Amino acid sequence: MDKQNKKVLFTCSGIAAIVLVFIVVFGLIGLFFIDKVADRIPGMRSGDTSEILMTPSQIDEIRRIGQWEFMALNDEELVDTIRKGFFSDDHLVRIYYGTLRLGVDLSQFNAQRLSAYDDSLVIQLPAVTLLDPHFIDEARTHSFHESGSWSNKDRQALYERAQQKMISRCVTPETLEATQKLAEAHIRRLLMAMGFEKVSIRFD
Repeated sequence: MDKQNKKVLFTCSGIAAIVLVFIVVFGLIGLFFIDKVADRIPGMRSGDTSEILMTPSQIDEIRRIGQWEFMALNDEELVDTIRKGFFSDDHLVRIYYGTLRLGVDLSQFNAQRLSAYDDSLVIQLPAVTLLDPHFIDEARTHSFHESGSWSNKDRQALYERAQQKMISRCVTPETLEATQKLAEAHIRRLLMAMGFEKVSIRFD
């Protein structure tokens, strides 16, 4: 190969190397800017999939449900107290009625409760709980037997005892588990109606 051909070949190789360097540099710059933009746009990173998994309007639709009741348990409790006296004892017996409502509170539902696993939507729900702690129907409460004089403080103590007895009787692992199964079935149907076919439901 003569000197002129060698010079042309060298020139072409040099241009190719410069072009390659420019491609690599511009590629790195492009990746840098894409990485910065991904920090600002929800849903671009794999760790932030809230916009991809469920739209804000769908999240609001679930949040607006608020407290969702799945089981109501009616109970009545007879509670009594005795106060010893010098000549006689004072006795107060009252009957309390209540309806304990079990379910989930979705009022604080947000995008952090959503994630993806393979091709399924994973939704983390609040634990099943007693929705209203003031479940005793005071209008139906009445004294079964009452002797002596009793203060409002005495009646309040009796009320709180009845409340605890109802919780112990009705809010058990068995009723919580049954309520959770009902909640899972109803919420799965809701999500399927919203267009999600593969759903995995978990509870706190």
